Amino acid sequence: MRVLIIGAGLAGPCLAHALRRHGHDVRLFERDAAVDARAQGYRIHISGDGDAALRRWLPARDYEQALATSCRPGGGVSTTGPDLREFTRIELPPGTAGITVDRLTLRRIMLRDLADATSFGAGFSRYRLLDDGTVRVHLTDGSTAEGDLLVATDGANSGVRRQLLPDFPVTDQDARLIYGRTPLTARARRLVPPPALEGFLSVIGPDGRGLALAAQRFRRNPADFGLPPADDYLMWALTAPAAAFGPDLFELGAADLLELATAALADWHPALGALVDLSEPGHLVPAGIQVSERPAPGPSAPVPVTLVGDAAHPMPPAGISAGVALHDAGLLASRLLTGAPLLEAVRSYEAQMLDHGFAAVAAAVRNSRG
Repeated sequence: MRVLIIGAGLAGPCLAHALRRHGHDVRLFERDAAVDARAQGYRIHISGDGDAALRRWLPARDYEQALATSCRPGGGVSTTGPDLREFTRIELPPGTAGITVDRLTLRRIMLRDLADATSFGAGFSRYRLLDDGTVRVHLTDGSTAEGDLLVATDGANSGVRRQLLPDFPVTDQDARLIYGRTPLTARARRLVPPPALEGFLSVIGPDGRGLALAAQRFRRNPADFGLPPADDYLMWALTAPAAAFGPDLFELGAADLLELATAALADWHPALGALVDLSEPGHLVPAGIQVSERPAPGPSAPVPVTLVGDAAHPMPPAGISAGVALHDAGLLASRLLTGAPLLEAVRSYEAQMLDHGFAAVAAAVRNSRG
């Protein structure tokens, strides 16, 4: 079986490892020019289902290194107000256990043994269904590739999904995000509220503003495994109504994003603005927030194209999307490896993926409203 995967984030490489292990021909296509071409996520939590997919499908050495470079266990999840006076510990529901990782480190580990199968600088342009039941994909670098199955793991703004499901119900929320990270220097550590240094802290304002803070403290430095070294840092994500950030948020450079973020926190506890002000300039990223609804059943005739993760079910940031995407990848792999006819296996995967994925969307919406 020849499988073409659009997107070399986390779910795509997980699926590639699973299928290659069983002798299938897999090619990954990634629009970025290199694995670290842009900032795209820092400290992320991978829930139990996602962790189970990594454990099952990654080579043993890769999974062991993912664990070794994961974040030291911390103090769970807490909330507080802008004055940082009182902290409330949140009891998490069952099934949220897993691992917390630096996204780029995990991605480097996963892609290391897939170099021969990964094409960087090759984003998705369009696909075409061929008369023999296969699919041809056209890439932005001018190349094409043909396979038996096309899998989109290219995120919430998936180009594959736009072609496959042009009426897919997704809504942009009236809120925006600025992500950043601050090196955990001695000065920064003195400013970090203890619950954020040991776990995840959500600072909730009364007017739609919010600030998520969480320290990434590596168990072992990635350099121990031949990867680029990485220092401990504080991940932060500032949320505000879209109007508060202005209409040009996505056009701003790092300096303007930093100025906007510190200004948005000017009336909060001074330690929060100071932490943001100490951020690494190259790691400030603006983002929108999308919510999707389960699409209506598709055409009766199945096609050799399917979706994984945020490409299938975009959701608000709630610390679960990475785990859900990896769960999807593992589920698809298990269905493709049953020996069932290809399109039957894909349909079986999609039925389970949609149930699981849109239950996760509902949970993420509840969390964001709370």
